[in-house]
Amino acid sequence: MKYLDQPLHDYIPARTLSEHSKGLFKQNATDWMIRNRHRNGLHRHIKKVNGKLFLSLSGFHEWFENHQA
Repeated sequence: MKYLDQPLHDYIPARTLSEHSKGLFKQNATDWMIRNRHRNGLHRHIKKVNGKLFLSLSGFHEWFENHQA
């Protein structure tokens, strides 16, 4: 059996990322990041369960810190 890398409380519904970013990202921006997750590397921090996407907050913070324009 494979265990999760992060505890479950670290995951949020991906569509709520803009709410958790405290105004840093607008909904359109987070939708774009999630939609293009395979191109921008964010896919490593997203899990799909029952058709819903969940994002690791700690993974997103890591991705954000290492991401460069």
